[in-house]
Amino acid sequence: MMASERGKDDCRTEDETRRLLHELQVYQVELEMQNAELRHVRGELEATLDKFTDLYDFAPIGYFTLDRSGTIRAVNLGGASLLGIERTHLLGRRFLEFVPKEARSRFSEFFATVFALRRKASLETALHPQGHDPLYARIDAALCGSGIECRFAVSDVSEQKRTAEALAKSEEQYRAIVSNINEYVYSVSYENNVIVSAYHSPKCIDITGYSPEEYARDPFLWLSMVHEDDRDLVTHFLDVIHAGKNPEPIRHRIRHKNGSERWILNSCTVQRRENEGTVTISRLDGFILDITELKLAEESIFFLAHHDPLTGLPNRSTLYLRIGQVMTVARRAGKGIALLFLDIDGFKQVNDSLGHDVGDRVLQSVARRLKECTRYCDIVSRLGGDEFVIMLWDCGAAEAAVVANKIIASGFTIAELSYALNASIGISLFPQDGTDYLTLLKHADVAMYHAKKSGGKRHQFFTRKLTEHARERFIMETDLRHAVERSEFVLYYQPKVDLITGKSRSMEALIRWQHPAKGFTLPGNFIGIAEETGLLTPISKWTIRTVCRQLRQWRQQGIGLLSVAINLSATFFQQADFEETIESALYETGVPPECLELELTEATLMSDPEKVLGSMAAMKALGVQLSIDDFGMGYSCLNYLKKLPIDKLKIDQSFIHNIACDTDNMAVVRAIMSIGRSMQLKVIAEGVENASQLAWLQAEGSEEAQGFYFSRPLSVDRLTPLLKQEANYLHNPRGRLRIREPQIPR
Repeated sequence: MMASERGKDDCRTEDETRRLLHELQVYQVELEMQNAELRHVRGELEATLDKFTDLYDFAPIGYFTLDRSGTIRAVNLGGASLLGIERTHLLGRRFLEFVPKEARSRFSEFFATVFALRRKASLETALHPQGHDPLYARIDAALCGSGIECRFAVSDVSEQKRTAEALAKSEEQYRAIVSNINEYVYSVSYENNVIVSAYHSPKCIDITGYSPEEYARDPFLWLSMVHEDDRDLVTHFLDVIHAGKNPEPIRHRIRHKNGSERWILNSCTVQRRENEGTVTISRLDGFILDITELKLAEESIFFLAHHDPLTGLPNRSTLYLRIGQVMTVARRAGKGIALLFLDIDGFKQVNDSLGHDVGDRVLQSVARRLKECTRYCDIVSRLGGDEFVIMLWDCGAAEAAVVANKIIASGFTIAELSYALNASIGISLFPQDGTDYLTLLKHADVAMYHAKKSGGKRHQFFTRKLTEHARERFIMETDLRHAVERSEFVLYYQPKVDLITGKSRSMEALIRWQHPAKGFTLPGNFIGIAEETGLLTPISKWTIRTVCRQLRQWRQQGIGLLSVAINLSATFFQQADFEETIESALYETGVPPECLELELTEATLMSDPEKVLGSMAAMKALGVQLSIDDFGMGYSCLNYLKKLPIDKLKIDQSFIHNIACDTDNMAVVRAIMSIGRSMQLKVIAEGVENASQLAWLQAEGSEEAQGFYFSRPLSVDRLTPLLKQEANYLHNPRGRLRIREPQIPR
């Protein structure tokens, strides 16, 4: 039994052993499987770690691990590359070394804050890598889990920084430009069809008086500023925008905040967006330019283009336009028009003697007076110079004469003048004297010229006879111009006779015109026209040169010293090259200056006393003789006379006429002779035509005379033999023993 039990126990032990061995085998298999799984997981972990290490090392951002002292404990390749040092040489160095000195205080404060507040923080700062240019970096910092280390993620933001700075600079420049340009730049957006102010440049205050903040509060403020008369124009401008088009710039007025009126140029561009096939306005960008000054300048230019700037009256072009319109109405209505052409008498003398500023005030006074003498429906204009034109509406000859007399009766006065100026007025009537403006103007001008020639201070209606006179004058002027070019002039010489010896050693040069059609023409028929047209200056120069050449020729023919007098006009005496003309003529011919005598009338002396006196002094210094012609006919005072460097006085022939029986003329001539003797001047009587005149002059002790009694003006061919013979004009009056000269009306 015991053996049986022992056998059972052995069986149980064997079974337990096999079971344990089986479990051990199973555990071994499981363990091997776990080891295999662990090896797989480890491989995966190692592969993941390699991937992480690669990502960590080759990331474009630098990763740093720093302890509390700021020492670098770990760094990726990106961080090492960022600071320009190999990773192994970077570990153990302080990060602060790579921060520029000027930024270290800020960096240290930032680093301390990360540990103190135990939260993420960011900082943008400059870094100075070893061996490289400085860069700008962004540092994102956070504590590690243990809290004893800090990790940095460092990004190079230099390019972004430069871009941001460039953008900021560009924006600053843009804002500076926008703030300083004359334009007010604006931008308004549309949000759900509601206008919202987006931007208004500072210039809006200058142009409109309102600030950008006021526009932001009230988007419709701009519309309320539009001038009431321009609202339709602005409404049309907005309608074009809402119709989907870009509008043309418009000019309109606004009311400034201070109440003043401003002109602006408004221009804008429409920005649109499309949403589900629907196009809507997203924004309006534009500018507003204050053109108030430009508008005023345009109005001023327009006014100046159509008006005379001195008097404010309509000018020639405006007159032409208005009269054309008035004449059209007059034709339809059967109304008459009178055209008055006005020229101020003596205006040139005022200008020359008192200056152009006084002349301007005279013109302004005339303009005011003409407007006072006319109605609102009439037109008063200034053509130019001292010429004015008046158009009288619904007016005939009688009414026109009333207006003309009213103007002439009042005259024109200014403070600088002690007397009133007056005018010569020519009148033409529509439609009798012309059916168009230019014809009426021409005829009124012709009538005015006749009024002036008749003494001025009067009016003259146009007649057909005046046209013939004007045509003849025009022909004469044209012929005169040709005469200068073709040398059609010739000089005659009238002897001045010594009343004691009867001989003549001096004479007066007198010009004649050998007209190709009219024949021999005396100066009285053309000198006036020559002076008015400016032709007298070249004629005078020709006369001086011709006289000097003739004197030279007589000297070459053995005739002794002679003197020739030339009568000069005030116009020529005031020419800038007057003195040069005399000097060059004497120099070129070699004639002694004392052989040339210049005769001036009292009118010439008084035309510009200071200038004339200066020119006379220059001639006297040169040695030329000077005399006053027609003495006694002007208004020169004796006080002025004694200042003049003259040699002779010529008594006007009007005093010699009837001198033998006219006691008044006797008294005048005796007075002139007395003045001459007291001033040691030679006195010459001109216009002696008979023996009684000669006898009276000889009895009074007159020294010299000239006139038809002795000789008419002679040509060079006729005079030269007499000079050679030293003819006695007292023994042979009128040259009875010589061949008579052609009878030329004086």
